[in-house]
Amino acid sequence: MKIIGVTQARIGSSRLPRKVLLTINDKTLLEYHLERAIQSKLVNKWIVATTDEPESDLICDIANKLQISNYKGSLNDVLDRFYQSVKNENPDYVVRVTSDCPLLDAALVDEVVQFCIDNKLDYYSNVFQEVYPDGLDVEVFSFKALEEAWNNATNAVDREHVTPYIRRNSEVIISKSEIDKKYSELRITVDEISDFEVIQHLIQQLGANQPWKIYADYLLQNKEIQNINHSILRNEGYMKSKFNEIELRNITNFKASDEYRNTIHDLIPGGAHTYSKGDDQFPILSPAAIVRGKGGYVWDVDGNQYLDCSMGLTSVSLGHAYEPVLKAVREELENGVNFQRPAALEKEMAETFLALVPGHDMIKFSKNGSIVTTAAVKLARAKTGRKLVAFPGDHPFYSYDDWFIGSTPCNKGIPEEISNLSVTFKGCDLESLRALFLKYPDQIACVITEPEKNSCGNGCSCALNVGDFLKQAIELCHENGALFIADEMVSGFKTEFPGTITKYGIQPDMATWGKGIANGFSFCALTGTKEVMELGGINREGEEKVFLISTTHGGETHGLAAAIATIKEYKEKNVIAHNHHIGKKLIELCQQLVNENNLTEYINVIPSEWMPVFVFKDQSKVACQGYRTLFLQEMIKRGVLFQGVFVPCFSHTEDDVYYFAKAFSESLQVYKKALEDGYSNYLVGSPAKAVFRKIL
Repeated sequence: MKIIGVTQARIGSSRLPRKVLLTINDKTLLEYHLERAIQSKLVNKWIVATTDEPESDLICDIANKLQISNYKGSLNDVLDRFYQSVKNENPDYVVRVTSDCPLLDAALVDEVVQFCIDNKLDYYSNVFQEVYPDGLDVEVFSFKALEEAWNNATNAVDREHVTPYIRRNSEVIISKSEIDKKYSELRITVDEISDFEVIQHLIQQLGANQPWKIYADYLLQNKEIQNINHSILRNEGYMKSKFNEIELRNITNFKASDEYRNTIHDLIPGGAHTYSKGDDQFPILSPAAIVRGKGGYVWDVDGNQYLDCSMGLTSVSLGHAYEPVLKAVREELENGVNFQRPAALEKEMAETFLALVPGHDMIKFSKNGSIVTTAAVKLARAKTGRKLVAFPGDHPFYSYDDWFIGSTPCNKGIPEEISNLSVTFKGCDLESLRALFLKYPDQIACVITEPEKNSCGNGCSCALNVGDFLKQAIELCHENGALFIADEMVSGFKTEFPGTITKYGIQPDMATWGKGIANGFSFCALTGTKEVMELGGINREGEEKVFLISTTHGGETHGLAAAIATIKEYKEKNVIAHNHHIGKKLIELCQQLVNENNLTEYINVIPSEWMPVFVFKDQSKVACQGYRTLFLQEMIKRGVLFQGVFVPCFSHTEDDVYYFAKAFSESLQVYKKALEDGYSNYLVGSPAKAVFRKIL
């Protein structure tokens, strides 16, 4: 197996010219980089690929001094330079690193190479999850893949950055890393003078031969050094290149949408089956209805194409019309969908899903989340003999049934005596929950809560982190004779696979599942311990029966097949890691753009990589529907169907993230003007409204 390592080095740099020739202790950064690179045990030969400019002779001299091969090639066509440097070597695999990373770790290079070889991949990198500090990036790819890119890549960004074409056209595996994500915020690369200051400090304090983690831990322990270059965006140059390449859509035609809007409210109360999909949730300049979707995109009744940010209200986890799921559904449709006795697939689905949820023995299926959350509440009341249900008052939605809706402003039609059976506490606040048990002793049947909220970002802002809160909340419930229900409707198949309860190793009495479990098909589930779930069974003769979920629709073959196929994809492909990578990249880009435009006090980018959230504020720095709606309008105009959250799916690509970021960047310019002039000067129509409101 022949493996050639190539490091890219050049004199020119827009931000820090001649950076690789900067010296620390009389040694150039390039020398530090090369001396560490050649310690690799798997790379047979290293080549320095530089530009054909006369001044690049200085780089070649350094390489020759260290007895390392070098090649001079095109300044702008970096892909050609890279290919030409290795083509005569006829390698099996090529390693790509860059010379602005003077503390490159050879052991890490070998790890990445070995993983690529062991898994017979055409491409692999340690940057997919971005858990390592910036400056430790390693890419490994087959020579065949490099040659294909060299022959076929035509986009400027593909020629300038070598590997984008290879990544797009290779089967990508994102390995589950054990590296703490805290390291991803660090920079040990050199793009600006502040980066150089950090590297200089590290080498002078620790020497030039330490493993990467020694340098990283030192930065974490010395915040004043870490903060010197902390504000610089990872791969900023690549972002600028992508922005130059991307041509945003300009959507102005909503003729068919307007016609749709004019009639739909006479036919369907609310204008849509789901209130959060209704007209009052969007700006006037928006699609009224969607005709089709594919991957991460949807098309409206006017034929306009949009990057989909909501993905079926978080339910489409793999992508619209995802072929492996469609194939499974098609096959089952040929056999019929609903029968007089249970479909045989019910047993397969039950066994498949329960194997994923430790401590839960039984499962019930349904078509929607409201049914399974209400079923969980009913079981809890039956088990405990109590009436009260407790849930976070700041959670937007649990069920369309009376026990929840009665607690919202939309409580018309709900008897007060029913509403009074629901009590609330502050989400993720153990003391607030404890106070509720003290206020209602021996009265609370259950606590139902979403185990992890995207609005918490990376963890929670309360006194306890998410895992500790959940464990202590369960203990508190059991001490007080109540059951704990984890509502994984949104967090399931997003925070982890299958959900937050396995992420933190907790065992609630019951859990509800739905969005994401079947890639958008109507399929939900309630899981729980046999002790509780069996109350809804028929095997305990002599005991009082609980009429649990019993609907004509809920166990159809196509929904079961979709769920089984979706789970199979999650098992075989690292969907969670991919989706989190997409979310993290989007957060980083958008936060940088907010910072550059001096809008940090007016736009919050909540760093929840499984579902980034955006908060838009007015001149008083208060969240404002008018400014939020304006931003939605501007994003939609540029071909991004956006409601303030981004739901990463397996079909979303980095190119989609950069498209979103460019649309975001342009929308920021309108937002800045509106902060000066008022949003009403730029927003067409009225602001969107809250779903839960007293008055229409």
